[in-house]
Amino acid sequence: MKYSFLLLTTATASMATARLNRRQQQSSCPNVHVIGARETTAPPGFGSAATVVDLVQRGNAGSTSEAIVYPAAGGDSYAASVAVGVAAVANQTRAFNQKCPDTQIVMVGYSQGAQIMDDAFCGGPDGASLSTTEASVSAGVSSMVAAIILMGDPRHVDGLPYNVGNATAGGFAARPVGFSCPAFENIIQSYCDAEDPFCAKGTSMATHQGYGREYGQQAFEFVQKQLSAKASNATTASSRNSTSGTMTIMSNSTSNSATPSASSRASVVPISSASVVMNEWSLWVGMGLAALLL
Repeated sequence: MKYSFLLLTTATASMATARLNRRQQQSSCPNVHVIGARETTAPPGFGSAATVVDLVQRGNAGSTSEAIVYPAAGGDSYAASVAVGVAAVANQTRAFNQKCPDTQIVMVGYSQGAQIMDDAFCGGPDGASLSTTEASVSAGVSSMVAAIILMGDPRHVDGLPYNVGNATAGGFAARPVGFSCPAFENIIQSYCDAEDPFCAKGTSMATHQGYGREYGQQAFEFVQKQLSAKASNATTASSRNSTSGTMTIMSNSTSNSATPSASSRASVVPISSASVVMNEWSLWVGMGLAALLL
């Protein structure tokens, strides 16, 4: 009996320590994390997505960023590059969300980088690159992504509610007519102008490379609006949870009274997660010590 209590006490203490360690790790997480993906043949890093990535970071003190690691290859390797990129978006966002589950995520993709983000969040099919219609990102990521910025996306098709720009023709990997992305359409902005040869049918490389200059500030303002809205919603939800997360302590003097006085009514005491963990740990340690004395 004593041995069982000791084992239970040790296990509970370990669980309490693990919970506190997780909370300490999460306390070092940023409020905002920006993930960018570069265009075809751009060197590793953010490529032309850097304009918006930098604006968001400068506008949110303490925010962090990372680039999607994928080939960004062209030519005959393009389809394989997109496939690797879609998987990289899913894996990197999942890894970050598992480490920092309360951090808001902003996605910024440029050209092929926009295509892999489009596919990861809205599904396929996408030629030889992607066969499933399902989103690749995890549920945790879906709940914490605040904004998705796509620039020069080859998947562009006319008529989507989040399109920005004057393009009406589709890109070279255009979505089918009637396509929709209902899970994320309210947080996407996809920029494409008619002269772009990749998201539309134009001939101007300058147009394709100019979205940061042309729409960067507009994209930044959209991101800030979405971050603010999501933070407000999170605060409201937290407030509701705090209200429900209380303990009622009944005074002994009221237990035999049908109409207790105001001074002897139940007291409502908020309980923090940390105090629950420590109280749990203390309870089992106490029981273990009691068992040793028996």
